[in-house]
Amino acid sequence: MKPSVRLLLLVALSLLTVGTAVTLKRSQPRTLPESQCSLVYRHYAQEPGIEASFVKDFPLNDTVSIDVTLLQATTDPAWQRLKDDFGYLSHDQEYEDKRGNIDYKFSPKKNYSQPMDQSCFLNNDGIVFSHKEKIICVFHFCRQFQREAFLDWQLMQ
Repeated sequence: MKPSVRLLLLVALSLLTVGTAVTLKRSQPRTLPESQCSLVYRHYAQEPGIEASFVKDFPLNDTVSIDVTLLQATTDPAWQRLKDDFGYLSHDQEYEDKRGNIDYKFSPKKNYSQPMDQSCFLNNDGIVFSHKEKIICVFHFCRQFQREAFLDWQLMQ
């Protein structure tokens, strides 16, 4: 009888250890190697005053996901630099209040400070500015349906 109790305790302890390990693994955030992140993320990841994040396959709706780079300025000079780099045109306070401090535009993938490339919409990425939080989000389009889902998503915000 003693060996069966020992065996049961050993099995229970093993299952508890495996269950704990699986729970810990699932609760950890997924991280990607830097090589799989966007060029924008890699450019700003080590910049002082800027916290950069990259989200792979952010769900815009039930069927469409997109890669997104988030840049948050932690200092006023860093925010000014981001606004200059991304061609953000400051507006008066009344406009900002009406828009809810959120604005967006499309810019060429190679130069976000330039106006949208009219020749091919897929040559552009979607840029969302949050003046209040000092955040810039870059939505990296690869397909036309991602751009359309982004526009729908923006309208619902």
